[in-house]
Amino acid sequence: MRNILKSFLFLLVSLLCIFPTWGGEIRPLPQRSDRSNKVFYLPQFSEFESISDNEMRFFRKTLERAHQARARALILELDTPGGSVETAFKYLSIMEKSQVPIVVYLNPNGISAGMIIAMGADRAAISPNGLIGDAMPISMGIGGVKPVTEKPEDPAEKSAGKAPAKSDKQPEKLKNAPKNPQQPAMLEEILREIQNLRSSQENKEDKSLADQKFLTVFFKMLQVLAEKNSRPVNVIRAMADPYTRLTAEKDGIEHNKRSPLTLSAREAQKLKVVDHIAENRDDLLRQLGLENAELVEVKRTATEQIGLFLATPAIAGLLLVIGLVGIFVEIKTPGFGVPGVLGISALTLFFLGHIASGSSDWGPMVVFFVGLLLVALEIFVIPGFGLVGALGFLCILVSFFWAFGLENVSTALRVVTFSLTAAIAIMILLAVYVLPKTPLFRKVSLDAVLSSEEGCKAQTADQDLIGAEGVAVTPLRPAGVVRIAGERHDAASEGDFLDAGAGVVVTGCNGFQLVVRKKDV
Repeated sequence: MRNILKSFLFLLVSLLCIFPTWGGEIRPLPQRSDRSNKVFYLPQFSEFESISDNEMRFFRKTLERAHQARARALILELDTPGGSVETAFKYLSIMEKSQVPIVVYLNPNGISAGMIIAMGADRAAISPNGLIGDAMPISMGIGGVKPVTEKPEDPAEKSAGKAPAKSDKQPEKLKNAPKNPQQPAMLEEILREIQNLRSSQENKEDKSLADQKFLTVFFKMLQVLAEKNSRPVNVIRAMADPYTRLTAEKDGIEHNKRSPLTLSAREAQKLKVVDHIAENRDDLLRQLGLENAELVEVKRTATEQIGLFLATPAIAGLLLVIGLVGIFVEIKTPGFGVPGVLGISALTLFFLGHIASGSSDWGPMVVFFVGLLLVALEIFVIPGFGLVGALGFLCILVSFFWAFGLENVSTALRVVTFSLTAAIAIMILLAVYVLPKTPLFRKVSLDAVLSSEEGCKAQTADQDLIGAEGVAVTPLRPAGVVRIAGERHDAASEGDFLDAGAGVVVTGCNGFQLVVRKKDV
């Protein structure tokens, strides 16, 4: 009987070693006495959506609310295939400065940028059927999608059968960085360096160099994140670098494929990439020791959802085109009607959408209407076109870029450029082919033709009057009216200005005008 009991206990211990967290290991978050009992829960990208700057701003806003409420933690639920690396960096920067503990719950997947965000959290959790990894940076351009980590082909090395060597050069800032990976200044330094490197690509050679420098800083950032939260550095790097090889003896998993590493939930927890495997939200709260906390689930209001929809680049660009074309048609037609209302409404929605999504405040909208007022003054009040009109157009253009937020200059440049090009093309088509044929436009345009067949002839000056004398009825400066033999004629002096009442002599004809000079006394 005793042997049977020993065998049973040995089997039980073995099973626990194989499945150490099958029931969910309870690892409570460190608590502070000055914290309330609230836990904020933010389900972002819960339908396998790419991360975006709009959602990043909402995350920052929610984190500010959690800080004001002295929350015990903020749980960010993600299910994402990835997205912009720059946006992931912004998430990391926000999380690094947070005084509220952050838990990222991958439900179920955290691919690419989702993995990077999870590595920046104080705790990382994943659904039992989830995946994490495949964070290889890629660039998108005219040539399509291209991995930034692609090794350049050197003809000399290729012919010799050698693999191109990796560059070990690091930016000067990183060489002098502190050795302690726990210091927040280190991550901040790396994030700033990455932002600078990604914006310095003037030609093909510079772009290749910038990509290599970016990778150096990018992998250093992954190392800092891994060491900060006691995660395996090589495994984390293998998720982003297709050339990193792993061995079962050293790293706990065999990986010799030329591809970025992707892990299942069980593999990720075994390798300590994630801290928890949670079936659902309640299971996660239990494992964190927060099952008795007051849960505050944060969702967007209807206004915020509408604003987020209007602020998406495609919709924002469409609103810009509709607004600009509507104002153009209104200017070209008399009165104020449907085109003007439609144009102003579209541009108002453009600005309100960005305000509601958190991209900007009321400043861009105010600048836009100031610019619109200046342009209206230039067109309808001030004669000609000068400084006021140019300043108005500049205010309008600046407001469009400002609406996207100062941190989204590249997105603003792309959307505004495309919208202006499309709007100008539509304006030309309307002005040439559509507006001239509309009844409303015909009422204010002169399209009558006076042909010679109908007896209409242009009047010309009478050649027989050359040499005749007369009197200037109006001042000639140099054009005016003269009276000859009791009849009035249009005339122009040969060059000198003549006062009214001066005697004149006709010296020639110029179209419908007589050419005259002052009569000698």
